[in-house]
Amino acid sequence: MRLLFLFLFCLTATVGAAHAAESLTGSAMLPRGAAGGAVVYLDGPGLHAAPLPKAIVDQRDKVFTPHISVVTRGTTVRFPNDDSVFHNVFAYFQAKKFDLGMYPRGASKSQTFDKTGLVVLLCSIHSYMSAYIMVVDTPCYAVCDGKGHFRLPPVPPGIYTLSAWHESGAILTRTVTVGGANAPLSLTLAKH
Repeated sequence: MRLLFLFLFCLTATVGAAHAAESLTGSAMLPRGAAGGAVVYLDGPGLHAAPLPKAIVDQRDKVFTPHISVVTRGTTVRFPNDDSVFHNVFAYFQAKKFDLGMYPRGASKSQTFDKTGLVVLLCSIHSYMSAYIMVVDTPCYAVCDGKGHFRLPPVPPGIYTLSAWHESGAILTRTVTVGGANAPLSLTLAKH
């Protein structure tokens, strides 16, 4: 009886390990070096995400912060003006077109992002201000650190579409298989 229990325990542990979620790690490169700030995400069956409960792109010292954001579809992003001057937030690109108008320090406006894709944020008062929001329909995404390294949240074993985007316009899309011992990914993004 004890031997049967041990056999069933080992079998269960082996099957459970085979279906355990796994993280993908790696690095993203551009032709001239690391792709710091690149967005990397997986799409595939069962990876739909709920809207994020909180997302903010601040305006301070005439800069949008953070410069690169990722939100899930349906997320409402707040745009507070924590600067000493008036600002305007507008976007006319892929996933969303809007203009929040001018507003003073201490005011905040919001926008809901209900379509996937890239959003380029600009300020009509300060032409050098820009930021990017990538809207995805997956909980499995990351923004690369300054050296291009990333770690995606765990996903169940399977075949997924991996996408990467960098503000330089360089992109990458490829199929990846998650399962077993996944070696770190080496991604090279290029303009198309």
